[in-house]
Amino acid sequence: MSIMNKKVLFLVLSATLLSFSNNSYADSCSETGLIEVNGHGQVEAIPDLAVLSYIAKNEEKNAKDAREKTEKQITKLYESAQKSGLKKEHIVSSTISLYPRYSYTNEGKRVFEGYVATRDITFKVADFSLIEKLTTAAVDAGITEINGFEYTIKDTKKLEEEANQKAINDAKNKASVLAKGFGVKIKKACSLKFTNSNNVSPYRLQSRMAKVATLAVANDENDSNTEYSPEKVTISSDVYASFAIKD
Repeated sequence: MSIMNKKVLFLVLSATLLSFSNNSYADSCSETGLIEVNGHGQVEAIPDLAVLSYIAKNEEKNAKDAREKTEKQITKLYESAQKSGLKKEHIVSSTISLYPRYSYTNEGKRVFEGYVATRDITFKVADFSLIEKLTTAAVDAGITEINGFEYTIKDTKKLEEEANQKAINDAKNKASVLAKGFGVKIKKACSLKFTNSNNVSPYRLQSRMAKVATLAVANDENDSNTEYSPEKVTISSDVYASFAIKD
């Protein structure tokens, strides 16, 4: 027999044995019946990180003016953030975007309005007292748009593992209750499937930005110590399990 034929024969035998093994496993799980349950587990935690993103946007007749004004605003906010104690690795700024803007008359004629320059900057903040300072600094720099703001958790791995274990225990308990109620005994789990989800509610900062801008214009500093209290983050896990019933 040639080497090629031996390889083909080996592959065929391997596939046959694997198929037989899988079928035997499936038969052993289904021939005496199954108990199928859904186990749920969840843990709650206080967020330890806030991600804030501001956007500088300016329109000028001259492209250079629009770009320079936008760059100046981002630079000013960047420097203010560093003075507040934020490290470089916690600040990310995108490249600038520049495009022409047109309007249209009632007759459908296109009219050039100017060049729009935009650039956003994102901060990862562990000290929530900096949120107010950064928001005020953004307004002082001429930025009044928030591109995103959410609370999150730096490392969710441990919490996910805890939620998974709770889901497993819940599935086992449900299977045991069902088995006891119907007077049967269960053996191994035939199939398992996990699904995880993190429930994080983004904090709405748009109204806050508008309020800070109004205060800045009025030169009122009585509201400079607003507290930001994030809601708890819920990390949940669901396991779908099938248990074989003993003979």
